[in-house]
Amino acid sequence: MRKNVEFMEYLSKRIEYVNLMLKKVLPNDNSIISKSMRYSVLSGGKRLRPIFVILAAEFFGANVRDVIHAACAVEYMHTYSLVHDDLPAMDNDDLRRGVLANHKKFGEASAILCGDALLTESFNLITKSKSSEKNINEAIRILADYGGYKCMIAGQAEDTIQTELLNRDNKILFKEKLMLIYIKKTAALIIASLKIGAILANANKKILKIFENYGRNIGIAFQITDDILDLYADKKLLCEKGSDIKNNKLTILSLYTKHEAEEKVKKYIKKAKRAVVSLGDKSEIFIELADYITNRTY
Repeated sequence: MRKNVEFMEYLSKRIEYVNLMLKKVLPNDNSIISKSMRYSVLSGGKRLRPIFVILAAEFFGANVRDVIHAACAVEYMHTYSLVHDDLPAMDNDDLRRGVLANHKKFGEASAILCGDALLTESFNLITKSKSSEKNINEAIRILADYGGYKCMIAGQAEDTIQTELLNRDNKILFKEKLMLIYIKKTAALIIASLKIGAILANANKKILKIFENYGRNIGIAFQITDDILDLYADKKLLCEKGSDIKNNKLTILSLYTKHEAEEKVKKYIKKAKRAVVSLGDKSEIFIELADYITNRTY
């Protein structure tokens, strides 16, 4: 019980710091794009990806202040993907985090430009990290790779475009496609967050591999949990409830029962925990975070 309390205190302090820094680094002029960026970034969110950056960096003894700009950078990248994901040409969602989606608040053109601005500025933010030029360059490359057309964008394309062409009677292909979407669209940026934090703190290749394995399994478990919550969560807690069904999305519940899906979450969480067990005592916080992510109710 004590460990759980300590973990929640740790998490709360880091999230508070991330939120304070996001308010500080976001543009604050009177332009429509500035307002649009602040609206979407500051409208809420779990801030899990920034936490992964910080956690990975602190594992190697780095100070949170050294990587906070990189932590904000991945939140920029994540938010840009959400803004574009909600557009009529994509998921056509009206709500995000309990408020109007960006395009419903500011218009489609502004939402597109807001996403473009957040994407571009994410790379600018990483350059403000306190690390060697070599590490910063590598962190930028990681964000570009995992957020780019081979990973996150590829996952979005599979989810939004290619799924329409899928023969849903072919269960094997169906399962393969679903896993591809989970890994590329969701897990990719979680892996990137861990790697960026670690690289900025002079990580070795062995730990990077451990973080990659952990991040992949955490990402899959996270997305399966999201799919379950989309259908079964308390509507007051999850304001976008039912969005996947409305959009005829390919999800875990297209193939399995709720109980079977929950069992798969447990399987991937176990894999994630096994991935970090070699970290010794330092593995505890990663294990706590794995449980926190999948035990959530929204």
